[in-house]
Amino acid sequence: MIWITGDLHGGVTAWHISSAKFKPAKNGDICLCCGDLGGVWYHDYHMNEKHRREEGYFLEQTLRQRVTWLAVDGNHENFARLFGGEFPLVDLYGGKAYQVRKNVYYLKRGEVFEIEGKTFLAFGGAMSHDKAPGWVRPPLSYGLGGFGDGREWNKGRTEGIDWWPEEIPSREDFENACRNLERVGWKVDYVISHTCPVSERIMFGGRKHLADPTESMLQELWDRGLEFGEWHFGHFHEEKRVDKFVCHYNQVELLGGIL
Repeated sequence: MIWITGDLHGGVTAWHISSAKFKPAKNGDICLCCGDLGGVWYHDYHMNEKHRREEGYFLEQTLRQRVTWLAVDGNHENFARLFGGEFPLVDLYGGKAYQVRKNVYYLKRGEVFEIEGKTFLAFGGAMSHDKAPGWVRPPLSYGLGGFGDGREWNKGRTEGIDWWPEEIPSREDFENACRNLERVGWKVDYVISHTCPVSERIMFGGRKHLADPTESMLQELWDRGLEFGEWHFGHFHEEKRVDKFVCHYNQVELLGGIL
């Protein structure tokens, strides 16, 4: 079976995949994460024992080992580590993926995978909108106290510590998608990304944010003739479906059950 969920943020918003909540998962099942898995995060992982333990616990305990986890990258990942050679790029389901544990993989941007008879285009990445100081609504405080509507003061992020420029896909990522889509006739059953095409963002609260170059790339793929059954993503921290576009956040669902 194939399951799907949204941002897990290294365990901060992963309560719904606990043993108590994610009971149906069986040995050999697959769970897709639509970005911001947060499995590769700490810049000082190799020097800081506390951070090694935290990251290891999330990857090896919170993520149930009998499940194979396939994530696209979001904007809150440590790209210096993820793309820097620490993790091998392996062949998986007909595409390429970064293997971070024996059962945890990040799907390379622009790759097409065939899983249980269905085809998937993976295209991760998105622009962080919390790099500068300001009021934000963190994942666990929506509508709770603080500023009165859940907002909290964000001190901003520091490049190389908790945000990385590689969060925005490159043109090579885009061309990789085009090459792989050409191979399958520009038609897949599912698109798995972190954000959505720019034309759809207003339907998912995107009007609150600045335009994202990633969304323009996704739009360009669609405009070039990409056909798909459904498009799944996270990023906007809500559970919502609009036509063939599905945003995920704090639930884990059976992919076949959504159709």
